[in-house]
Parts: sequence; C-alpha cells; structure tokens
Amino acid sequence: MTPRSLIAALTSAALVVSPAAASAQSGGGSLPMPPPPPGAKAGAAKPATPAPAAPAPATPGTEAPASDKKPATAEAPPPIPRKVDPAIFDKALQDYFDGDARAAAGPLYAWLLAAPKTDDNYAWGQYFLAKSLIDLGLTHAGASYLARIARERSNPNVIPRALDALKELTDRPHDDVMIDEQVFGALDLGFLPEETGAYAHYQQGLVDLRVGNERWANTHFAKLSETSAEASHAKFAMLVTRLKQVKEPSEELIADFLGLSKDEKLTREARNEAALAVARLRYERKDFTGALEAYNLVKLPELDPGRASIYLEEAWTRYKLGELRASLGILTTLDAPSFRDEFLPDKYLLRALIYRDLCHYLPAKRAAKELTRRFADSLEAVRNRDDLTQDLRLRRAANSHGGTQRAARFVETLDLEGERLGRYAGSFGDRLFTHLTKLYDLSRAEAVRVYDARLADAVRQEADTLLRAAEQVRLMEYEVGLKLYERVKKGAKIVAPEDEQLLTPDSVAFRFNGEYWNDELKSYRVSIESRCIEETP
Repeated sequence: MTPRSLIAALTSAALVVSPAAASAQSGGGSLPMPPPPPGAKAGAAKPATPAPAAPAPATPGTEAPASDKKPATAEAPPPIPRKVDPAIFDKALQDYFDGDARAAAGPLYAWLLAAPKTDDNYAWGQYFLAKSLIDLGLTHAGASYLARIARERSNPNVIPRALDALKELTDRPHDDVMIDEQVFGALDLGFLPEETGAYAHYQQGLVDLRVGNERWANTHFAKLSETSAEASHAKFAMLVTRLKQVKEPSEELIADFLGLSKDEKLTREARNEAALAVARLRYERKDFTGALEAYNLVKLPELDPGRASIYLEEAWTRYKLGELRASLGILTTLDAPSFRDEFLPDKYLLRALIYRDLCHYLPAKRAAKELTRRFADSLEAVRNRDDLTQDLRLRRAANSHGGTQRAARFVETLDLEGERLGRYAGSFGDRLFTHLTKLYDLSRAEAVRVYDARLADAVRQEADTLLRAAEQVRLMEYEVGLKLYERVKKGAKIVAPEDEQLLTPDSVAFRFNGEYWNDELKSYRVSIESRCIEETP
C-alpha cells in the first residue's frame, strides 16, 4: 500500500499545520481618523497675533535685506472636536433591530468615521456594524471589525459578544491567522466566559504545539474541562504530535486514538478521523484484521458516497488479507461517477496486482497501462519540469485535502462575498462601499499568496505519489510480460478454485449492470476464477 504520508494525513485532520505567513489584515489596525471640522465654532475668540521677533544681528560687513525682517507667525491651535449627533447611532441601531441590516450598515460606518474612539458607544458601533455585515453575507468584513474589537479592547462589555460571534465564524472558511492566531491565540484569558475561554485555551495550545512548545501547550490544555469538546480535540492534537516523535507507535497510543473514535463529545468528522488514525497505524504494524475493524468504525451520513481515499485504503487492507475478490469489488466502487475525478494512481496499481496474483496477465497488463494512459499529461509535465500548479489533475488533487483545501475555500469565499458586495453599492453609500472594496481586494491578494505557496508544496507531493505509482507499474508490466511467455512445465495443473461464500437467507445478490447506488457502494464483490498453475514436484 502506498497511501499519502500517514503523519501528514493525521496532522491535517488535527488542524496542526504549519502556520502560513500572517495574512494581510484588510482593514486591520485602527479605523481612519474622523475628518477635521470645517473651522472653529462661532463666537470663539481668535488667538492674538504675537509681536514681531527682534531681527537677528547682521553679519559684519554685510547688511540684512529688508525682505528678511518679516515677523514669524505662530501656529493656530487645533480646532475643538465637534460632537457627533447621537441620533445617527440610535437610528442605525433601530434599523438593525428592525431587521434592516442594509439600512443600518451605512450610517453606522459614517458614525464611526466621525465619532471619537473614546466615545462610550464606539465599540458598540463596531459590533453592530460587524453583525450587520455578517447578516448581509459579508462574513469576512464583519470578522475584521470583530477582530478589531478584540484587539483594541476599548469596551470590556463588548469583547465577550465579539468573541462569541468570532467563534461562530470559525466553522466557516475564514482567515485563520487573523482570527485563530492574532485574536484567540493572543488573548488575555482571565476575563473570558467559560465557553469562549475554553476555545481560546485550545487555540493557544495549538499555537504552542506548532512551534514545538509541548509543555506550554499542556498548560493550556490542562485548563480545559474534561467534558468539553475542546478537551477531546486537544487530546487528538497531542496524540498526533507524539506520533510524529516516535518511530514505532505503541499499543497505548493506538488505544488512545481508538477511545477518541468513540467520544460522543467530538463531531462525527473528528471521530472518523480518529478511527482512520487507528486503521492506518494498525496497517503500518501489519495488523490488517484490526485495521479492517477500525475502517468499519467510520460512520457516514445516510446515502453519503464516502471518501475515495478510505475505499482505496480498505481495498489495500483486504488485498493484504488475501481477500482479492472483495478488494477488486471495492476498486469497482471507485469507478463510480462520484469518484471518477479523484486522484488515485494507486487504484490502477492495486488492480494490476490482483489480476497478476490470479494469473490474469492480459487484464493485469491493461490495468497497468491504464495508469500511464490516464495520467499521461501529468507525467509529461513532470518530465518537462513544467509549472505543476497549472496541471489540472495535480491541482485538483492538491486542493482536495489539508491546508491547501482550507486556503482554496477561503479564496472562494472572498470571491463570492466580493461579488455580493456589488449588490449593496447604492444602499451602503460611497464611503462604506469604497472601504469594503479595498478591504476585500487586499484580503484576497494575501489569501491568494498563501494559497499559491501551499499549492506549490502540495502539487509536488502529489507528483511524487504519481511518479512512485508509475515506476511500480512499469516494473509490473515487465514482470507480467515475463509471465506471459513463461513455459508451463509438464505435469502442472490449475490451482483448485476457492470456495465462494454462500449467501445467507437474509442476503440478496444482483448481477452488476453498470449502475451505481450509494447504499450499495461497499457491497460489491467480484466473482473471478484463478488461472494460476500449480507445479507438481
């Protein structure tokens, strides 16, 4: 079996990935200063003009020109700040609570531009502007204002609400540097509510794990309640970190992953990742029966087709157990329309191995050639040292998992919200629309930079996987070619066929007619006879 690196797969599942360079904070930092008022108040006293300064003594032998004897003028004092009409804020707030977020956003932004940052309602204005933008589908713009509230901390009453709203946004594609690292990863945790504080401790522990400070990470994780979901996620992250540090995983480590696969506090996806970790570790230890039991722990939603990589791993496991027909049935599953665009070069190698073991040499040769035929363009690009990020197959494979997938989804989110922003050009007003347009342009430029960097690394890994499979296929073709022309010795006979498993009274079998049904994808079995010849001594 030549699956993707085990450690990389588990690290991606635990979200313990190397942090990218800090994303550009589109709209980060402090808000623009309000424009200066047009002149001083009526009735204000004008400053007196100071007396002319005494002229400097002339240099001996010269006479100071008359034009140089002008009096100096003192700078005017700054104008008195103009107070903002609170009715603007109250009206915008009323529009928000009436459910008209579009009408509230423009006035709230205009009020924030004019109001001093020391105003008691300034942080509330940021909060309700953020909530208005989120309600309108502009989640990244809203998150940028919520992040400002958390960083500036001007009003302690607003910070818990802002953090709760940010925590909800982490379930969607988001700027993980701005939210996870710069907000939750850098918070003073003493004043936070229990639920938000638990998430902040978890994020800060992850940051410590990424830089190798396991002791500090344990300090944060120890403050999590044992009954919280964050505690289970933290345990999974710690197990992955320990797995990277050992050459041979112990039974205790596998048992810990197995316990997490049954932890109801975790989401179904997290429990599945823990079960997959158990299956992969047992496979590496050549405990194929135990690995197959762990694959059966993966629970999918009803009628969900499943993940192609899991099917392929299970097919390799059954092949190692000698269940060739069951393995070939799973490979038939991977030919379903749901999986035809999946990047699975090992699928053709495994099919060729099965046909070879059953002495079906021509089908084995065809299966081996199918890999080089299907991935001919990608292999040619690798040989020519082309830009692999422009290869559609390699690019699609890189975008299907890990940090590259998260970065790609965030870029897609920014594109979608950038298009959505155009709908509000008239109702937002010129200032807010211009500000948000600039915010999304800067954020997208940084998100694309991060995505391109991750994509370049990911496509190289996918290209390595393809090259290894292609090399093994070439060796397979050579071996099969020798078998085709091998002479049969006198007295040899065909190996006795295996007894096929009979159907039980509660089982039904149908002949496959080319149709694929999601509820049958794991039930395909292939009936094929062995053509191998047993030589007599």
